[in-house]
Amino acid sequence: MNDNKVKVKGKKFIYRTNLKLTGTKKGITESENKPPFEVSTPVEFGGEKGIWTPEELLLSSVNACLMTTFSYNARKRGLKFLNYESSAEGAIELVGMKYLFSKIILKPKITVESKVDIETAENLLKISEVAL
Repeated sequence: MNDNKVKVKGKKFIYRTNLKLTGTKKGITESENKPPFEVSTPVEFGGEKGIWTPEELLLSSVNACLMTTFSYNARKRGLKFLNYESSAEGAIELVGMKYLFSKIILKPKITVESKVDIETAENLLKISEVAL
């Protein structure tokens, strides 16, 4: 039995955003050194068309997280891929007295250089999904 203890120093990252209400059901969100953008209640709840909603931003965040995690894992393992595209779909349902995401489906499409890379890409995608 090995009595050596491995110590891993934890990392902590802080992210900040600001939001200002600009109407009854919309506002402006921003983060340092990034352009601000409008957010609104979904149209289904009386919001304005053509403005990002918190629900769409959450789906985009999950989708982007998978892409960046896969990209990191691919670089780390030496997998060269030619293209990465993905769509995301989420379902919100009324549960009790709250609307909750009941399902989020991500559909990444990854193009690799050769057939021998397909299995590696699939494995790395599974590893990346677990990290979410």
